[in-house]
Amino acid sequence: MLVRYRVHTPKLAEPATMGAHAVVAGRTTAGPGLVLEDYATVRADGEVIRLGANVFLGVRATVHIADSVYPAIVGDDVSVGRFGLVHACTLGDGVVVGDAATVMDGAVVGAQALILPGAVVPPRKPLEGGLVYAGSPAKPQRALEPGELARWHEAIRTRRSPAPSPATDLPADAPPLPLAAPRFERSAATFVAATARCGGAIELADDASIYFACVVDAGDARIVLGRRANIQDNSVLTASRARGDLVIGDDVTVGHNVRMGAARIGDRALVGMSAIVGDDVVVEADACIGAGAFVEPGTRVPSGWIVAGRPARPFRELKPAEREGFADIVTVYASYSEAYRGG
Repeated sequence: MLVRYRVHTPKLAEPATMGAHAVVAGRTTAGPGLVLEDYATVRADGEVIRLGANVFLGVRATVHIADSVYPAIVGDDVSVGRFGLVHACTLGDGVVVGDAATVMDGAVVGAQALILPGAVVPPRKPLEGGLVYAGSPAKPQRALEPGELARWHEAIRTRRSPAPSPATDLPADAPPLPLAAPRFERSAATFVAATARCGGAIELADDASIYFACVVDAGDARIVLGRRANIQDNSVLTASRARGDLVIGDDVTVGHNVRMGAARIGDRALVGMSAIVGDDVVVEADACIGAGAFVEPGTRVPSGWIVAGRPARPFRELKPAEREGFADIVTVYASYSEAYRGG
């Protein structure tokens, strides 16, 4: 699916191969040989995305930008694994981003680098090419061995990743099937993307949004999104009567590729990209879960604090500028949603 954003339509060179539920949106250009597997999402709304030749994005991989700040630039012959996230960064030629690995805003990854599954490259981090990186935050492990990178490219593109994703427990490639029929309680001032999969009782307050390729499965419970809450591409949210409801407050951002169970998320909180949030987690108002964090079931995240790590632990108090940044994201997503609703 090619999706227009305002006046911008993607431009893909031939040949290009897209899975049935893959999406390319907005100011995206791509060289020949692009392959997007099912639910892979490339969204260039608030900035440009440039993909080189022979780029491969696995199932539920995501490429996005930082609005009016950073584009996403991906070189030739890059492979991104299942649930991989490339966010507002630059990847050199031949880079491999493993399953569920994340490269964050402003990072620059040198050519022929290997980012192992589950690794998180922090914002604005420069990584030298030709090395293997692992961990959260990602750190160099060693030089690549002869032929190693080629083996990883082949493994990613044939879904035979040679290493597990630590602390990620990736769900199946496709949404759980069958999902119950969605029972929406919503106003016209909401946005649910065409490739989002929703099931069960879902309540959306004004200006709430569910983006491309998300799975929002309430089962026999409820999932509630407050005013201006935004659930970003390829996030998987699940609840059930046995586990409880999932209730998300006003002005909450849930980043790309998040996996979340039956939790309570307070107003103005932010759940960082690629985080995993277990059942019975309580995130208090104005709190933050760091990118790539694993929040164990039953954890309480205190107001005004960032938790980070695997398992997540209190890291430090939020700075005033960060709180302002969270509010800016909410405003930007309200603008995106209005634009997508208008076609």
